[in-house]
Amino acid sequence: MSGWRFGHRDWDGIVKHWRPDGDGGIEVRISQDVSAILDRNKAMANHNDGYTPSREMRRVAFIPAIVRQKWLIEEGWDCMNTNDPDVAKKLVGKLNDSDWAHLRTAPGRIGVSNGVIR
Repeated sequence: MSGWRFGHRDWDGIVKHWRPDGDGGIEVRISQDVSAILDRNKAMANHNDGYTPSREMRRVAFIPAIVRQKWLIEEGWDCMNTNDPDVAKKLVGKLNDSDWAHLRTAPGRIGVSNGVIR
């Protein structure tokens, strides 16, 4: 990466590089190795149905920080803002889409009921 300078590595494995853009600004490139996260997601999805013993709660997905940032930059929504019904619907749509199946940590489809992702 000619001209690129190492910025820093965050606790979650996000690596930032930067360089002057020639117009007085800075160009930033952000990356994250998500292979361990996706391997863990797959192992969890094959482990059980994701429900707690009481069946009151269910884990459904683990979203790497770089994916959250991608959706925020490219699509304009923050997947962590699930109090917003529109965001919750978008997130459920992504997680039920086979293109994003690697984010799931339990089998089956999920939905939104009374503002809660299930």
